[in-house]
Amino acid sequence: MKMKVSNLNKVFYGLTILCITCQNLYCQSVQSDRAAQGSWISNVDWFKFVIRVEENEAGLPDCYFDLPAQEAWDIPVDMFLSESSKLQFDIYNIRCKYEGIITENGDTIKGNFIGPDGEKIPVDLVKTKNPPVRTSKRPQEPVKPYPYRSEEVVFVNRTDSITLQGTLTMPESSGPFRAVILLSGSGPNDRDELIWGHRVFLVLADYLTQQGIAVLRYDDRGVGRSGGNYDEATFENFALDALAAFEYLKTRPEINQDHIGFIGHSEGGAIAPLAASKSGEVSFIVLMAAPGYNAIQAEEHGLVSQWENSYRNNGASEEAISFKCNLLSEIFNTAREETDLNTARDKIHDLIKNSEPSLRELSEEDRKKIEMESVESYNMDWVLSTGFLNILRYDPQSTLSNVSCSVLAINGTKDFQMPYQNLSGIEEALKLGGNTDCTIGKLEGLNHIFQTAETGQESEYSVIEETISPQALTLISDWIKK
Repeated sequence: MKMKVSNLNKVFYGLTILCITCQNLYCQSVQSDRAAQGSWISNVDWFKFVIRVEENEAGLPDCYFDLPAQEAWDIPVDMFLSESSKLQFDIYNIRCKYEGIITENGDTIKGNFIGPDGEKIPVDLVKTKNPPVRTSKRPQEPVKPYPYRSEEVVFVNRTDSITLQGTLTMPESSGPFRAVILLSGSGPNDRDELIWGHRVFLVLADYLTQQGIAVLRYDDRGVGRSGGNYDEATFENFALDALAAFEYLKTRPEINQDHIGFIGHSEGGAIAPLAASKSGEVSFIVLMAAPGYNAIQAEEHGLVSQWENSYRNNGASEEAISFKCNLLSEIFNTAREETDLNTARDKIHDLIKNSEPSLRELSEEDRKKIEMESVESYNMDWVLSTGFLNILRYDPQSTLSNVSCSVLAINGTKDFQMPYQNLSGIEEALKLGGNTDCTIGKLEGLNHIFQTAETGQESEYSVIEETISPQALTLISDWIKK
């Protein structure tokens, strides 16, 4: 459950937790796309991105978005043209757009980058012959043609009237196959769960399919090609989406209906047991870096400890860390317990305002390192967002105690986002509910996305070439097949 929100504004939150799959362009106008062809780079250093418009083998345009600082490449884009000079690039997997007009000389697009919340940022694009190129290696990422069947599928959450789209991969043989549904971590993710240049679910699905297991992965509601509104969805809504995927697989004759389960990563590790507790038909769940304790109550490995680790890693003093973490703890408890949002907002505002004397005692450098340079500049509205309240109010112990199917729970010892101590909470809750069919795996040296890591810090994710440790892949596959 990736809980720490970037210090950047809400526009860039969606970019920080990218989870993207590479698909073909849908272009509304083929006649006037020539002027848009080429590589276009933003003219501001603080937000460097590239939009590439290329001609494919069929003579039609393919369009991609690159974010070099995030090691995010080949993000698919829909390009729409009205008249010869007006362009709209729909970067649908991160719920962003770019709108602009090509200047008369054809070398510049003057326009705005539009974030998920509709905020417009004036950014011009300049045509370049030398755009940044990917230097990072991802040796585990599969390359087409795949040695198995891959099918685009559509299914419906009828309770919420949401249509979801994803990819079903199956071995070439006739089946029926054991099957698994992948549930992604926090933030609006698409079916491949792109994290710092690593397409985690693409790699996981590729490995499992080659081991004889069918895999369904899908875009979160409101992301990619799926309908619905991500920002307003609760954990209960996401669980219904997961169960809709489950019901869809039951309609496929290639799938063994007695062996369908979920793999939930991070926040997906909260959704998987929630879905399984609502259905007696789920055969198994795999929990990858899942919560086992209440996000607030587990002091030494809970939510606040993530910020504590980050501030300490930034070099903040212990005094500054103690001040900020105590404040966060008060704010989170208020948001969790106060059901009226307006009252909660007022109480949080008072907490922040009352902290001002203590904040002033810290050095300017310390204030920067704990991401609170002044009371006036510190906006805590994100704490009251539906997504964050989901995290604050989720009770893993209660949910897990109602899970009766087989459970595999694994965690890396170098995971600082969801510390491996959560495994104890998962095991305790399952046994409390009478479920002894659980396997617990503490994997040495692996981080939150199950890479073999040196430090385990998020800054290391993009540098590591490995996407998922073979140790983790083998463990998951062997357990599902047993």
